[in-house]
Parts: sequence; structure tokens; C-alpha cells
Amino acid sequence: MRNIVLIFLLFFSSISFGKVTLEKLNEFDKFHRQYAQLYLSESIEKEDAQTFQDAIDKINTEALHVKYDSVIMNNSIGGNVQTAIKISRIIRKNKLSTWIPKDKYCNSACLYVFVGGICRMGQGQIGIHRGFSPYSFQRIRSFKEVRKSTDSSFNDDINFFDEMNTRTSIVAIINQIPYWTMKVMSHDEKLEYGFYSTIEEYELERLEEVAMNSGKSKDDLMTSLSDRYQKLNPTKPVNRIKQFLTYLFDIQFKKENPKYLKCSEQLFLNDAY
Repeated sequence: MRNIVLIFLLFFSSISFGKVTLEKLNEFDKFHRQYAQLYLSESIEKEDAQTFQDAIDKINTEALHVKYDSVIMNNSIGGNVQTAIKISRIIRKNKLSTWIPKDKYCNSACLYVFVGGICRMGQGQIGIHRGFSPYSFQRIRSFKEVRKSTDSSFNDDINFFDEMNTRTSIVAIINQIPYWTMKVMSHDEKLEYGFYSTIEEYELERLEEVAMNSGKSKDDLMTSLSDRYQKLNPTKPVNRIKQFLTYLFDIQFKKENPKYLKCSEQLFLNDAY
């Protein structure tokens, strides 16, 4: 009985580092590495950068394989931007992807974590707004001081998003939304900012590696992605009734958003692992 309990704990243990959760699974890759899922949830606090690094250290020490090679954003309301930036850089250094499942959300400072992925899959809600720090009001500041501080923060954000291979125009959008409300990014906006895809340089690096190790040509590998996308989004026949109603009464029917390849597919992990 004791042995059964030990085996259960080994395979199904969930190790919580506060807002960071590392869950071991009873699954193994072909190299016999145990799969684990890594989650980030709730608010992002100052100490969470270290706890996230602790989770990564545990993954590396125990030779765990993060499932889908993705950090899962599991309903994060945001929080400390500087901590989020540190976590983002840890994710990028370890060449992990980020994933917001369709029924989850990643709001406010969580975006700064999300963009750290070498592939970003933003199926769920991404909420953005202007930052707010109560420390800014600890003493009376002149307009000149406030402007200087705001400009500095704006430029820091531009440099960070550029570092993370994200269009820096997102900073202007963020700063137009008051901190006390939130804008939910549309499907088209997420597509425009690369939140359904792999960063090109990492895709090409992985393409080169997989082609060399598998003996498959690069053209064949890239064609397989196109074929997979077409399979997920088959061409549907034109609905003549809807077309007629739109023409006659200008009725607009909601379009279905296309389905996108998982990051593991875009990075050819199915071929490499």
C-alpha cells in the first residue's frame, strides 16, 4: 500500500510555488522524460520571479519535459510589471512557449509574461490597459517630473516589447486605455501582433535542427504546416441564404475565427520529440 502511495505522489504531484504551479503528469516522452505542466495564475507579485525560476530549476534538475513546451496562463489578473518582465525573460532564455487556453484569461501585466514565449498561442482573453503605480503619488510632483517619468516608462516598454519580438505599437494602445478599465484584444488584433504564431527566428532555428535530425526537407516540413492548417480550416461552401440576407437587409453574421496550429506543431516538436 505504501509503495502505491509513493508511486501516486511521484506521478501526480502538484508542486505549488505560490502563483506558479508545476504539475507532474503520468506521461513520458520517447526519451523517458516525465511530462509536467507549468502554470501561472492569479496576481503577479514581486516574489514570483524567484518562485518561477525555482520551478524552472526543478524542471532542469529533474530533467522534466514541459508539456507542449508551453507555460500556461491560467487566469492571471496581472500585477507587478517589473516582475512580469523578469518572468518573461526567464521564459525566453529557456526557449519555452506561452499559451492562454480559450477558456482562460491573461490581463494587464500578464501580457508582459505572455510575449516572452518563442511561440505565443493567445486563444483566451488578453486584456490590456495603462499601468498604474500608487507609489507615484507618495509626494506632490511637478508636471515636468510626471512627464519625464511617463516618457521613461513608455520608452522602457517600447524597448521591452522590441526585445520580445513584438510590434512596439502595442505600447501606444496600452497607454490609451485608462488603468481603471480594460480593453480585450480582438482576434484580428491578436493575429496582427503575432499572438497565434512562432517568432520567425526561432521557427527557422527549429526548422534547421529538425530537418538535419529527421532527414526531412525544409520545404516538406513547411508544407506540412500549410496542410495541417487547411485540415483545421477546410473551405466551406457558400451559404446562399446568409449571402442573400446580407445583400438584401445588410444583416451581418458572425464569422468564425480560424483555428491555429499548436505551438508544438509550429515548432516541429512532433518531429523532433
